[in-house]
Amino acid sequence: MGFFQNSKADLGAMAAAALDGGRRRFAVRLVALSGSKDDAIDPWSERIEAIEEKGWELDRFSVAPNEKGWVEAYVVFKRS
Repeated sequence: MGFFQNSKADLGAMAAAALDGGRRRFAVRLVALSGSKDDAIDPWSERIEAIEEKGWELDRFSVAPNEKGWVEAYVVFKRS
């Protein structure tokens, strides 16, 4: 899985399982390394797209730094 704990395939599978299980909301935590010079965080985009492809719609998004200086996003999806 590399540095990122969950690959887009892993998150897609978890999202599909949550949908199949009748969940109405699905929440994930995404992490970005500090010091990035890019405005776009492509790994986040890829993971969000993988979840939306399973039938979820991004509902809420919150971002905060963690104790290591990395940026964490807390993303809540709702059934589309």
